[in-house]
Amino acid sequence: MSENNLDNTIKNILIVFLLVMIFYLMSILSTILIPLFLALLFAIVFQPLISFLKRIKTPQWVILPLISTFSLFILFLFYLIIGEMYMEIAEEKVYLIQRLELKLSPILHWFSVNIGFEFGEDFSIKEFLLTLDKDMISNTAGGLANAVGSFTGSFLMFSLYYVVLLAGMSKYKRYLNYVSGENETSQLLLSYEQVQRAIFSYIIIKTIVSIFTGCLIYLICTLFDVNFALFWGFLAFALNFIPSIGSIAATIPPVAMAFIQFDSLNTVFFVLLFISLVQFAVGSLIEPKIMGNRLRLNTLTVIFGLVFWGFIWGVPGMIMSVPMLVFLKLIFEHIPSLKIVARVMGSPSKQNI
Repeated sequence: MSENNLDNTIKNILIVFLLVMIFYLMSILSTILIPLFLALLFAIVFQPLISFLKRIKTPQWVILPLISTFSLFILFLFYLIIGEMYMEIAEEKVYLIQRLELKLSPILHWFSVNIGFEFGEDFSIKEFLLTLDKDMISNTAGGLANAVGSFTGSFLMFSLYYVVLLAGMSKYKRYLNYVSGENETSQLLLSYEQVQRAIFSYIIIKTIVSIFTGCLIYLICTLFDVNFALFWGFLAFALNFIPSIGSIAATIPPVAMAFIQFDSLNTVFFVLLFISLVQFAVGSLIEPKIMGNRLRLNTLTVIFGLVFWGFIWGVPGMIMSVPMLVFLKLIFEHIPSLKIVARVMGSPSKQNI
């Protein structure tokens, strides 16, 4: 083996070890990094609006308070809506348990008769569900308190990151040109703008498609008089930001509610059918048509990224998986030894097919 080949091999091994260490640190520092990356994504989304306001001569001291206040208010409003709808569902707990008991009794009886599995004479589905509910409340009370505290701390950290990043977005060209050495055509600037355009278009299109999906789910649930229709529509909107499995996860809760609520299985079947058709049409036909080939990521990469970032950062990682993959792909494209990885992650353009 020549000296150059040996050096390249050692360099590649060191790069792999560096990436592993970076991802490990990202997992350990998730409480700090998740709000930072979410803030960065939000700042990137609102960057075109900042540029537009600057072009129409809006004072700088107006832009930052206006955009930051508006966007943070929208996020806080979403939080209040989720809390309010959760309280409405919690108030119907007894009714839901009674309906679930009524639904499960024939199923358990069928198991007992056909499979021979006995639950015991003293077994009561209602008491079991109530006991389970009490145990869950007891076991998760501390967890919920910690979650509320964690959310409050994360939201404050997110707000701080977001305002700082938003303030710097108006001068990003000057800063990137400074970092790259004031080149006339800064490769760093071009790379950033490429990532910015890809992430911006992805988030905007995903938001519009998710709103459309949520509205359709809400209309279907309202049409069939499924309880908490607004909540299921909002849940579909939120879960559709998770690639691949989000649409499946958004289908289960309203169908389960229909199963608990209605005596007719035909109604449950039609709720399942219409919601599944909506999710299939939006996820497999409409969204790919609108999204086109902007991200240049193949399906296998998206699924792997979903699992990988979900493992590192949980649900927030799943939501941010596609923007993170776009960012990583661009980094790999600028490292000669990792360009092959970027090509494996990518998807050929129509001209190359």
